[in-house]
Amino acid sequence: MSNLTSGVLDSRLVRTIAMMVGLFYFTYTVAQWVITNNTTYMTLSVAGVLGVMMTMVILKDWRSGLVIFLCWLVLEDTIRKYLGNSIIIFFAKDAILGITYFSMLLARRKNQLLVFKPPFMFWLAIFFWMALAQVFNPHSPTFVFGLLGMKTYFYYVPLMYAGYAILRTEADLHKVLILNMWIAIIVAGLGVLQSFGGGGFLNPEGMAPELYDLSHLSREAPQSHLMASRSTSVFVSDGRFGMFLTLLFILAFGTAGYLLFRTKRGRGVVYVAVGIVTLATIMSSSRGTNVYMVIDAIVLGLALFWGAPRRQRQAFRVGKAIRWMATFAGVAILIAVLFFPEEVKARWAFYSETLSPSSSNYELGYRIWEYPLKNLEGISSQPNLITGNGTGIASLGSQYVTKLTGVRALGLGAESGYGTLIIEFGALGPILWTLWTFGLIFSAWKVVRKLKQTALFPIGFAIFWYAFMLLGPFTFYGLNTYQNYLTCAYLWLIIGMLFRLPGLLSEDQARRNAAELQRQQQLQSQEEEALELQGATLSHADAGP
Repeated sequence: MSNLTSGVLDSRLVRTIAMMVGLFYFTYTVAQWVITNNTTYMTLSVAGVLGVMMTMVILKDWRSGLVIFLCWLVLEDTIRKYLGNSIIIFFAKDAILGITYFSMLLARRKNQLLVFKPPFMFWLAIFFWMALAQVFNPHSPTFVFGLLGMKTYFYYVPLMYAGYAILRTEADLHKVLILNMWIAIIVAGLGVLQSFGGGGFLNPEGMAPELYDLSHLSREAPQSHLMASRSTSVFVSDGRFGMFLTLLFILAFGTAGYLLFRTKRGRGVVYVAVGIVTLATIMSSSRGTNVYMVIDAIVLGLALFWGAPRRQRQAFRVGKAIRWMATFAGVAILIAVLFFPEEVKARWAFYSETLSPSSSNYELGYRIWEYPLKNLEGISSQPNLITGNGTGIASLGSQYVTKLTGVRALGLGAESGYGTLIIEFGALGPILWTLWTFGLIFSAWKVVRKLKQTALFPIGFAIFWYAFMLLGPFTFYGLNTYQNYLTCAYLWLIIGMLFRLPGLLSEDQARRNAAELQRQQQLQSQEEEALELQGATLSHADAGP
């Protein structure tokens, strides 16, 4: 026994000495970097230490990895703005997510992970194998384009399993939704501040040239010639910010409806988020984002009345919630008009002079139908439209392949989403894409029908509506919305959450039934005890003198 104790103490002593030596060496090395002003090594060292610590946290709990991934996903572009457009930074989120996936597999082996089988997986698998075969298309200059394309299309798909598993109870649903509302307030709020400041805020002058050009775009009203800067907020492009605003508005509307029927806790945060997101959308100088916001508000508002629980005064409560959201949005716009009238005026001029049917510069009809059709027709001059040119050839981020490998890109591409699918996969691409996306949307709609007249319907319908918009109309106008890592990751995450909602509903009902049964059993037990006590009292009285 004494030998064992001595061995343990010796082992601890060796580890302690090793840690002290390592700490001394690390401190000495960092000191030398400080003296020589070697900031690159300092940054990499700090990043390495943080990476090791983060990996340990994620392996211990994959849910922490998911939160870290979401935060990095939102803030990655800001880091790239200030630290350079490094490929390492660009792919850091994928490393975080890969570790999270591995941690999920470990939890699955321990039977600690909720698992479900997606009903649309058959057609998605066929699309996957077709895309994998196209990686080796002989028309592709390098298979690295194919690897990028496979990551763009499929790497974030497993997030639906994370979205499903993270919702153990409705309390988890509430936490996830409120977390995203705070993200909405911060991201949209920074975008608003940036629009008031003329676009210089969060856009440092020392950015990489390709990022600087994306972050300093403006729009000119065709008649009044007023200039409106396009906000990017924490992102490097106004397009990514606009897509994220659309997602946030839909989620905020659905969250407000959900909390309306469940709890008052968090409603104030949601209403503030709706107000700030609405103002950020108006100040973004993006016509498409504003048009989508109007459409989303109408559809989601009507859906709330259609699918809300049919109880007394529920329609009144739905109307009240919509009025509160409209009030917060109106107050936010009013504050902007009072304190920054010139900035608001420039946006209003740009929208009214290009979207109003009475304007001589009306463009809405052309942008909705004629422009995407011309883009689709424009691919007729590009090669290999029957067999395709290979996965990733026209995908978002192909410039990183060119930068990494030195291989010159083919210069192929289209703004039309279906055009991009034809260029990469040939004639079979749009067909298989339509089959798997239709399967997903149809399966999601069946889930929404199950949630009708329940408190979970508003958030369920909001998720369904976003999936429909992204995989339908957004794809028609361009595949970059799906291929963009931010919106793609969120799509698959919330899809998993949607398929989990019926389970939360049934489990909540089962808990309520169990609680009611326990209450009834307690009442019955109390009644029996009371009867026994009464019987004992009567027996005692009969046995008296």
